[in-house]
Amino acid sequence: MVRAGTVAVLLVGWTGRLGARLLVGALRRSGAGRVGAREQVADTLTDAVEGLGPAYVKLGQVLSTRADVLPPRLCRSLSRLHDRVSPPSDIAAVVRTVPPRLTGSVVGEASGLTLTAAGSIACVFRARLRDGREVAVKVRRPGIDRTMRLDLALVGAVARAVGRLPALWRVPIAEIVDQVSAAVYEQLDFVQEARSLTRLRQNLHTLPGVRVPAVVPEMSSRTVLVTEWMDGLERDAQPTAARRAAVLNGLRAAYQMLFRDGFVHCDLHPGNLYLMPDGTAVIVDAGFVRCLTDFARRTFAEFFYHLGRNDGRRCAEVLLSTARASGDGYDRDGFREDVVALVARNSSVAAADFDLVSFAASLFAIQRSRGLYADPQFVFPILALLVLEGSVRELAPDIDFQAEAVPYVLRGLQETASVSTRP
Repeated sequence: MVRAGTVAVLLVGWTGRLGARLLVGALRRSGAGRVGAREQVADTLTDAVEGLGPAYVKLGQVLSTRADVLPPRLCRSLSRLHDRVSPPSDIAAVVRTVPPRLTGSVVGEASGLTLTAAGSIACVFRARLRDGREVAVKVRRPGIDRTMRLDLALVGAVARAVGRLPALWRVPIAEIVDQVSAAVYEQLDFVQEARSLTRLRQNLHTLPGVRVPAVVPEMSSRTVLVTEWMDGLERDAQPTAARRAAVLNGLRAAYQMLFRDGFVHCDLHPGNLYLMPDGTAVIVDAGFVRCLTDFARRTFAEFFYHLGRNDGRRCAEVLLSTARASGDGYDRDGFREDVVALVARNSSVAAADFDLVSFAASLFAIQRSRGLYADPQFVFPILALLVLEGSVRELAPDIDFQAEAVPYVLRGLQETASVSTRP
């Protein structure tokens, strides 16, 4: 109850601030530099999330990838939370949670741990072991488990109450919040993350330009994750050729995960995917991953295949095989017509100019308007690409997003040939 009261007080304060911002915006309506009301709402909501603490920051980070349920403007604003996490005021308290078997193996005075990064759930330190290995030590913030449980339970209760409102009864708010909360809470278990990181490393080891750090299992636990130290993460690829190679390697890794392995890193933002000066792509932090069913792999590969062939009707049928109705008012025929029109509009765009973000936003808007929403098994692959596409467009805009996918799509279709996607 104390935590709920604190959250309520903070939300009241941020609501007042939002009202003030909107009032100032209205008074400046004729000004050339006026920020739109929707941008102000998105920025204020992001500020509120940050002010509520680490649990809400992580929730906001995950929600920033959910362009299927949130407006793109709000997703862009929430994505700022990836770069705005302050280190804890008492670093020593974090270090004290490190097991003695690890601190006793570290070279240097005191713990020998040097802080290199801070996140909403954990802090990352650099250390040298007595056997000479350089390692990264990811340590969970003290008390974050209890805080997460309380805050996510509170968010779930609010979502269920809001979902009963007449204006929102067709929107699966509670289910969406449960999905996101589960994704957030799973990131507290570093044993699971160690398994995921090891699996990614095994899956991607055949890609020459992709690196995933090796886990040091004997020193890892549920609250501490130790991996090999990856040099050069603080330096981005600068030369054009190296930058393009690194982006391309990152994109190929994503396609390998999506169409062949079915084990997907859903959060390839710049803090988890590093583009190196030597042209390699380094993937770290496997807290937010999803294992796709063969059905999901097949449907996603079929959708991408028919999209490349500009076959809007088949794209619509694939989507309908995965879609779920939010009530009795869904319109399948209208959905088919809208998807056919969307694919047709994009068929006239040059391949290298195809904008997946805009396409996905339009697709999700069509679903909502027709009373449908996508199954998470289909949404997660798209979200993985959406997070990555920003880097592709910014650093290597000449890369043909769809053409690079073709060999992976065809292999995925071949490997899942026995899986039926008929509704």
